[in-house]
Amino acid sequence: MKFFLTILFSAVVLFSPAQSQQSFIKEGNAFFKKGELNDAVKSYDKVTEEKYKYTALLNRGTALYKQKKFDEAVESYKKVSLSATAHATLRSGAYYNTGVVYSSQNKIEESIEEYKNALRLNSQDNNARENLQKALSELKKSGGGGGEEKPQSSPSKLNKNQAQQQLDRLEQKERNTQSKMSNKKTQFGGSVGKDW
Repeated sequence: MKFFLTILFSAVVLFSPAQSQQSFIKEGNAFFKKGELNDAVKSYDKVTEEKYKYTALLNRGTALYKQKKFDEAVESYKKVSLSATAHATLRSGAYYNTGVVYSSQNKIEESIEEYKNALRLNSQDNNARENLQKALSELKKSGGGGGEEKPQSSPSKLNKNQAQQQLDRLEQKERNTQSKMSNKKTQFGGSVGKDW
């Protein structure tokens, strides 16, 4: 499977303190593009101003993910997704990226929750919707637990019937949402660069 995470680029602002904060993000993005991920993380860590720190944290998480530092990446994303002051778009992106990390670790139930959270904040995120469907399908194939050499995760508090009922409810909600979306006359584009 191929995963793409969101990396954000900030807009140019004319204030000098903001420019220095943005320059750290731009510097980090340049390092990221060159594959110098440790330097990218260091640059993102320099951002302290509230207006820019959530963008930097998302990008930091992506750089950590690329280094296979999954726990640190999730920690960085959680700082954004759980923030009361971060913009909903950034929070949605953080939930989505966390879902991608969990999916890559085969933590399907955790990824489902993250994709649902992303969609709660941005119902137009088609990539989160597609990934949610794929994760639900994977969960259903594995019987809501067990499966072929699935890594051990924390035991579920739901029995198999409860898990199946929850899965059926989620699938019905998804069908209802898709039906509503197809009935709309205007079509919104999805996020660029994100896929399962």
